[in-house]
Amino acid sequence: MTLKKLFSFLPVFLFLSCINSEDDCSVLCPQLGVLAFDVRLDGDNVFENGIYSLNDLTINDANTVVSLESISSPILLIQDPDWGSSEHFYTISLGDNDSFTVNPSFELSERSECCAPTPLLSSIVVNSEEVALSDAIGKVIIVNL
Repeated sequence: MTLKKLFSFLPVFLFLSCINSEDDCSVLCPQLGVLAFDVRLDGDNVFENGIYSLNDLTINDANTVVSLESISSPILLIQDPDWGSSEHFYTISLGDNDSFTVNPSFELSERSECCAPTPLLSSIVVNSEEVALSDAIGKVIIVNL
């Protein structure tokens, strides 16, 4: 059999290998997570009442992506493509007077036939206080400045 014919059967072999797989490749792989914060000063959201804007925010990691999303009030979203099986430390500064620290740790999910390992939040500390994972995963963490 020539090499050209062998390569023509490659898609068939790949398809058959997925049929016999125990993994369900029709399920979407988990995406890189996002940490969400409702940042408050004296009980009010600092972005909603105009104390700060995204332009006033700095973070000590150049690879970290920050954005504001508004559902009922503006929520600060933080995502870092460097998240992996490790611990990270961020200082988020708002203007010259206010800041808070975030120290998340991640573990990598197991690799499957369909999906690469994904960082999963294993612990998070905000301003030196540990936040319960049940209050952090898929939820908005309230930060009081």
